[in-house]
Amino acid sequence: MLRQGGVNSRVVNGAGYQFLGIATRTFLTIGSTAVLARLLTPSDFGYVAMATVVTEFANLFGSFGFTNVLIQRRVINRLQCDTVFWATLAVGTTIAVGVFIASYFSHWLFADAQVAPLLQVMSLTFVLNSLSAIPTVTMSRLMLFGATFWIGMALMFIRTGTAIACAYAGMGLWSLVAGSLASGVANVVLKFAVAPHWPRWRFDLALLKSTWRTSGGYFGNTALYYVSMSLDLLLIGRQLGPTALGYYQNARSLTDEIRGRIAVPIESVLFPAMSSLQADLQRFQLLVLRAGRLLAALVVPIGVGVSANARELVLVLYGSQWLEMIPVMSMFGLSAALRAGTAISAPLFYATDRVALAMKYNAIGTVLTVAGVLVAMPHGLEAVALAVALASLYTLVGFVVAFSLIELRWRSVLQVLGPPFLASLVMWVATALLRRIDWVAAPSVLLLGHVAVGAVVYLVGLHLLSRQYLQDVLQVKALLLRRKA
Repeated sequence: MLRQGGVNSRVVNGAGYQFLGIATRTFLTIGSTAVLARLLTPSDFGYVAMATVVTEFANLFGSFGFTNVLIQRRVINRLQCDTVFWATLAVGTTIAVGVFIASYFSHWLFADAQVAPLLQVMSLTFVLNSLSAIPTVTMSRLMLFGATFWIGMALMFIRTGTAIACAYAGMGLWSLVAGSLASGVANVVLKFAVAPHWPRWRFDLALLKSTWRTSGGYFGNTALYYVSMSLDLLLIGRQLGPTALGYYQNARSLTDEIRGRIAVPIESVLFPAMSSLQADLQRFQLLVLRAGRLLAALVVPIGVGVSANARELVLVLYGSQWLEMIPVMSMFGLSAALRAGTAISAPLFYATDRVALAMKYNAIGTVLTVAGVLVAMPHGLEAVALAVALASLYTLVGFVVAFSLIELRWRSVLQVLGPPFLASLVMWVATALLRRIDWVAAPSVLLLGHVAVGAVVYLVGLHLLSRQYLQDVLQVKALLLRRKA
């Protein structure tokens, strides 16, 4: 078991790598989006989004939570790793075959035959994903955050580079599929190079039976998240067509980057660290509070900033043919700020082994999201985006419950989320007022001006509301410098 000093050092080290990667990921995402949006059409993105609805659903069954069970356990052995490898590979292969067969019936779901060949090729990703399960567990348990960082960077370059090259070659929507497959192959090769696992021909059925409840809990939470995040895509694709879905999916994808590229990687750092501190409540609380403050201070203004600058972002990144995205992106920016700011809830539930409780709260949130989408669907894209944004308010409930698991109350919740949201609100108002000035400038110049002013307003506002955030940053900086010394 890791000592506290070792945990702190590794968490700070991991967080440092994650924050270092934010700028690179953001640059690559923005750059590739700007290029692909001009090489491809909204319908190209829409068709791939339709296929993704099916593949993401099938992907739920890929590991059935087996890998999370291995990460959460204090001690594991080789037999358990071999068992999970073969179980995951068997499930992944079965899913690949199932998706391939289901592709012949996809026109019933989307009322469009174009989705079928996409699914047939994309079914290969399930086998690829299952192969890297145990190397991923090993890297997480050993907190090899440096290796994880560099692999993530390499995969982004491979994915975006392949997609752009294929788009220039005139492959259309297939360029997005090619990028995904290239990334999947590279993921297996790179992770095996860092943490190789060559399984033996053995299998412990008793292990799977003994962990099925916990594994089912992880699966249930993932399934609920899928439903809440994919039903709108399914309905829009079927009722409004691939072009409308292209607008909607790209607006949501850009804002999802806030959670996917920032919050989720930090979750991967916190989950094993929290699991190792289960027996020390006081230090557990300190880690959660500090990590929660730093995460909220970073992601909340980004989401609110996307909402405030939606028009300029669409014009700069996508061009005038994507103007219908503007109100949708504005709504999703606010939603992303809330979802990413409360993302620490998931590792808290998992680290305290309260997966079933998390599933109950996620189930309620999913019902709220689904109901909102169904009610809003007849009123168009903007109404659906508004409904999803309003449903995201429910994440605050799960956040409060997660804090209560380690005896942190409402006061702690307000201390973590209050200042970043208040400062971001002031920033949003300042950006709106700045837009009223009749500047004659290119959208890119306006965007840079808004971001610069907004950043200053936010940082000043945050510091005036609470100096604890600056202290957290200085403490993390001191730990990093001490580690390098």
